[in-house]
Amino acid sequence: MKKIEEQLEGVEEVLMQLVRKVSAAEEQNKNQKVTPDESIGILLNEINTQLKKQPSGQLLITQINGLQKSIETISKQSQVSHHHHFDLQSRGFIISAAILLIVSAISVGIAVTNSGENNRLHAMDVKYRMVRQINPEIAAWTDSIYYQNPELAEQETEKREAHELVVRDAEGLLKRKQQETKNAQILLKKLKKD
Repeated sequence: MKKIEEQLEGVEEVLMQLVRKVSAAEEQNKNQKVTPDESIGILLNEINTQLKKQPSGQLLITQINGLQKSIETISKQSQVSHHHHFDLQSRGFIISAAILLIVSAISVGIAVTNSGENNRLHAMDVKYRMVRQINPEIAAWTDSIYYQNPELAEQETEKREAHELVVRDAEGLLKRKQQETKNAQILLKKLKKD
């Protein structure tokens, strides 16, 4: 009985040393850049040497050796290799991302176009309000014509704009012809003097 108690006390002493060494190894592992496999191997070797000194340590030595082999196989199995490649499942993600990019580009284009159109409409609104302030009769006349028949108002506006362009072109042509006539008269006077 005393022998068993002595053996248990020896095993308890070894376990207490093991706990101290594990906590010391954890602290050392935090402070150093040693891999866990190396620190566990060192720790297990120290435990083996301590257990060999104890008479009932052979059983524990075989268990620790088995534990060490298990840890080595686990560390070999836990190595993860990352493969970056495209497969059939990622094809859907890529197509979805491309569609989202296209939709985003179209949305931005529409927003830019609408922004320009809104700026133009705002400018026209300001101009119309200025005309309304200066000459309310003309503004009332345009409103009444537009509200009676918008299509006719648009046709009338296009007709008046076309007429205005023709008049401007005619005035420009007249001014050029008058200038050419003046130049021809000046040239004629020079020729008569000579």
